[in-house]
Amino acid sequence: MAYNFANLRVLLVEDDNYMRSLVRDILKTFGVGEIRTAREGTAGYEELRRFSADIVIVDWVMQPTNGLEFLDKLRNAVDTPNPYIPTIMLTAFTEIERVKQSRDTGITEFLAKPFTPEKLYGRIVSVIEDQRMYVRSDTYFGPDRRRINRPFPGVDRRKSDDTVDIDEESFSLAS
Repeated sequence: MAYNFANLRVLLVEDDNYMRSLVRDILKTFGVGEIRTAREGTAGYEELRRFSADIVIVDWVMQPTNGLEFLDKLRNAVDTPNPYIPTIMLTAFTEIERVKQSRDTGITEFLAKPFTPEKLYGRIVSVIEDQRMYVRSDTYFGPDRRRINRPFPGVDRRKSDDTVDIDEESFSLAS
């Protein structure tokens, strides 16, 4: 199904001139209505104060404020313009620890460079179609990190039956 992105507003936070131009041109071919750009996280955060974006696409490695610092401030600062905005991390650094760090900071989607226009399109469609609930805890605020809907293998703590025993050896959290 093809989407009409004419009313979509995207903020692209990317320090590399070539990549910023490439992503902006791809977004234009998708028909994105309005695209604003920033060269690093602090400038991106300030741009969000003036521009009510629907989606943010952010690079990881930027100076002086990188994408993860930007995302943390976006999700958690008292003066944040919109802590609920869907964000796509677009980066060449795809080690599993970086992916987990992005997830644990509140990223909505992750896209590895180099990428294809189809992959970017898919991530944009994903944040539109698969809107996840936001979760707040002592250590996290962002989209619910659970992506797979599978039965919980343990005891439901919300039930009133306090006499249920948990077999610790057979209980494990699937990751």
